[in-house]
Amino acid sequence: MGKAAAVGVIVALSLCLSGCGSGKRAVPGRPKTVPVKVTVKYKGQPVAEANVQFLPTSGGHAATGMTDAQGVARLTTFEKNDGVVPGSYRVTIRKSVLVEGGSTDPDAPPVPAKYRDELPTKYAAPETSGLTAEVTESTTEFTFELTD
Repeated sequence: MGKAAAVGVIVALSLCLSGCGSGKRAVPGRPKTVPVKVTVKYKGQPVAEANVQFLPTSGGHAATGMTDAQGVARLTTFEKNDGVVPGSYRVTIRKSVLVEGGSTDPDAPPVPAKYRDELPTKYAAPETSGLTAEVTESTTEFTFELTD
């Protein structure tokens, strides 16, 4: 192998390996996020499969997450579980279950799906939820106890 080819291989390998780190890198022009963990409870019990949204109060980037079986969600703004941009947020939480809809018959006309809210509907809208969060570098865990 000639000298130029060897240098080319070394440069190519260096470029490939430079992208193999496990740490997340800041993306130019993208605001910094902090990991945020949200716990949702209703009537004292963890709420699984609830959609949690952090909506910025004055412009910016929203974050979302889905709770697990323990009622815990890790929020995402740009990439999975990357967290939330520090700031003030209104929070919505919604859990809907499919009660009717869809058809397995390919020749049947489409049937609109019908869903039922499993949580009080006031929590589904930022204007009525009454839930807020102030995300900072040091305040990254929130628990929301929902009531009727």
